[in-house]
Amino acid sequence: MRTKIVRIALVAALGGLLLGALPPGAHGATTGALRPRHAMLRATNFSRSNHALHRVWINRDMSQLARKHSLAMANSNTLFHTSDPARYYLKGINWHYWGENVGVTGGTVRDMESAFMASAPHRANILHSTFRHVAIGAIRVDGVLWVTVFFYS
Repeated sequence: MRTKIVRIALVAALGGLLLGALPPGAHGATTGALRPRHAMLRATNFSRSNHALHRVWINRDMSQLARKHSLAMANSNTLFHTSDPARYYLKGINWHYWGENVGVTGGTVRDMESAFMASAPHRANILHSTFRHVAIGAIRVDGVLWVTVFFYS
């Protein structure tokens, strides 16, 4: 439990640094014509397949909660983690492990995935071998992409 809290704090601190590095009014595009959520799923599974890991499957209902979280971050113009992710996302679901990545970029989904993979705690979530499912909330507000990826198994 203590390790999870430390991981969350590290990810939040890194996210704050990334947010501070954004230029005002930054704009960017998603990958091709894909919606950001679908593009983020593809990017996540591409990273996993490059490390000989099985793909994760998206939970569309749970992704609506992740989208709400991303929108709340955009509205407050700050990155933060879900206060009680097990209760928020996993109520009524049989689960053993979970992880949450949050991020923001003025660039593309590919840029966001690259930033996640360059960060040890984010990378650990993406490449956690037992994760089977994700919820993804990825929205673009004023040209800035806000992302929440919740992993679980």
